[in-house]
Amino acid sequence: MVAALALGGCRSGGAVRPEPPTDPTSSESGPPPLPVKKASEEVVVAAWSEPKQLPQRGGQVQVLVRAQKRGGAPFPGVEVRIQAEGGTLYSKGRVLTTDGSGRTRDRLTARGDASITVNAGGTVYRFRVPVRAPDAAAAR
Repeated sequence: MVAALALGGCRSGGAVRPEPPTDPTSSESGPPPLPVKKASEEVVVAAWSEPKQLPQRGGQVQVLVRAQKRGGAPFPGVEVRIQAEGGTLYSKGRVLTTDGSGRTRDRLTARGDASITVNAGGTVYRFRVPVRAPDAAAAR
């Protein structure tokens, strides 16, 4: 069974939250699930963006995903799919696989705030990548 767990203290990214269970018959369940092969054991997942915000007029950020086994060991070979609402991903939603350190990455290009959905080994997370607010000093 894969449990939805998040590590606290994600580096420079937005908050990572487990996706609440949804009723597959509900029209309010959001985007369709991102199909991936379920991991062979429980996965602890963290996901964030670097930098944590997009430039004021939009641009690019890296979307980073880390998969670990219980106890903190890296979890290589986990299938990951990333979806962006409000932007485009370099992967175009293709399946990515974590490397020997349990990590994978993608690149988001967006002009405005973006919502990211990550499915890592069957555990779904969402976080936002906002556009940086205008600098108050520069606005004067």
